[in-house]
Amino acid sequence: MIAESRLSSKDIKLTPKRIELKDLLSIRDLSSIEAALFLSPLGFHSPFPKRQINSLYFDAHDFRCVEQSLSGTSLRKKHRYRWYGKTENAFNPTLESKCKQGHVSWKILRKTQLSIDLKAPNWENAYNKQNGANPSSINEFLRSCLRPTSLVSYSRHYFESGDGRVRITLDHNLTFRDQTTFSRQNLLHTRYHPEKLILEIKLAEQDSDLLKVLANNLAFVPRRFSKYCESLQGHFSRWV
Repeated sequence: MIAESRLSSKDIKLTPKRIELKDLLSIRDLSSIEAALFLSPLGFHSPFPKRQINSLYFDAHDFRCVEQSLSGTSLRKKHRYRWYGKTENAFNPTLESKCKQGHVSWKILRKTQLSIDLKAPNWENAYNKQNGANPSSINEFLRSCLRPTSLVSYSRHYFESGDGRVRITLDHNLTFRDQTTFSRQNLLHTRYHPEKLILEIKLAEQDSDLLKVLANNLAFVPRRFSKYCESLQGHFSRWV
């Protein structure tokens, strides 16, 4: 998989480990959840406005990242380029390797000076250097035999407790674009999931006691849900 031996680089960041809990809800629940958060004794507020997130996922030809996620492998990873705003404006995306073990997750973040041309004739010619940068992260992907498999986009609402110890995100307007069954980038063939709402709670392990306080006015049932796995639903026959 992606090499992780160059963490000393100033452009690479290792995030702290934290608990992440998800619940899959209906978009009809959005207003009631927002109201519950604003009424919570934890004093939630929106630290910044909602925005669109785009994630271009990479996987091996045997879909090992999907298999790890579906099988509940103790330590599992997902690799993606992430950028914000319009899907076609893929400038300077962050290369993320998200690691997860049980409910605890962390990320290895690599800054890039690339643009991704989603209208290029093929993926090989889609990555353009910005300001003369050397796209070494792309070379790492190529050496490890990873390929683009799915482009996932959605709208995200952000909430943070008054003391900053709990973060909650609400994701909706999910769109999935399979990149494995086309000879070039796929922006046209899209699956929409306007009815889904994903609630995610994020906090440090030492703050897990706050989950009891949160549960007093916010009903949630932790369950496993992966946007990446959901985006490849048409391929599930190979894993069931």
